[in-house]
Parts: sequence; structure tokens; C-alpha cells
Amino acid sequence: MRFIPIPPFKVASLLGCAWLAACSGVPGTARVPFDAAGDEVEVREIRQLSACAATGTDAAVHLLADEQALRDWQQARGIDLIGPGALPPGPFAVVDHGTRPSAGYGLAVSRRAKVGYATLTLVASFLGPKTDDTSSGAPTSPCVLVALPAGAYRRIVVIDPSGRRRAMSQAAAS
Repeated sequence: MRFIPIPPFKVASLLGCAWLAACSGVPGTARVPFDAAGDEVEVREIRQLSACAATGTDAAVHLLADEQALRDWQQARGIDLIGPGALPPGPFAVVDHGTRPSAGYGLAVSRRAKVGYATLTLVASFLGPKTDDTSSGAPTSPCVLVALPAGAYRRIVVIDPSGRRRAMSQAAAS
């Protein structure tokens, strides 16, 4: 048997394909290791809301190129996620928990993120009410606005701390 060396750029391409394959398929089933190839970057939560008019019960993430795209998105939802104060230039991500049956749900997005192959991976904790909390209350739909580092991202992947993929964005609109 003859050993054929693989050039480093091909190894990186193969690893990228394998990582993206792990992110495809049925939502919520893939495990994406946070230690996967990519550079670590920092993101920043700007604002959280408990009622973001989610369109379903599944978690979602929305990639928004700039402030105008964010304003258009929130206008379509009938919410004010931007709030007072100046915004950084963008891009932005909005992470939705999805519609929940009562109060007590929330999100926390880690400052640590990874970027590789035009994909930004965010780590978010999806919080629920205490198990002994029996209050029903009105349905909620928590979301978090996150400022992203400058870059041309094709998609955003959101994983929970265990590495389970919870949401993946569509390509950013220009």
C-alpha cells in the first residue's frame, strides 16, 4: 500500500465539508462541537424581549446585515427590539426561543462564538420555568438581539451548551 500525502488546504476543505454536513439535515438533531474548526470571535447581546411575536414553536435565528434590515424585520413583527441608544454598524442576529406556553422562558447568548467557512456559530442557553412553577400566564416568545463582528456570513448556527443544534439561519438578504 502506498501512502499519498494530502496537502493542508485539502485537509481544511474536507474538515469544512464534514462540519457543514453536521449542520445539515433535520433541525435539532445534529451535534456541532464548539471546538470545530474556526476562529473564536466575540459577540454582544444588545437587548432581550420576552414577546417577540415568534412565528412558531421552534427556535429560530435571523441574520440581518445592517440596522435597516433589523428595522424592517422588527416592523414586520410589530415589536421594538432596537430600543433607545445607538447601535453598532451590524451585522446582527436575532435568536428566537419560539412561542412558549407561559412566562418563565428566556435566552442567554454566550459572548464566545466561532466563525469558519462563512458560518458563525453562536452558543445559547434556552431557559425554561422552574419545574415546580405551575403558573400558566400568557404565551411568550423570548428573543435576543446580538451584535456580530464585521463579516460576510452565509449563515448563523445556534447550538446549546451540549452542542445540539437548535437553529440555523437562511442566507442573509442583501
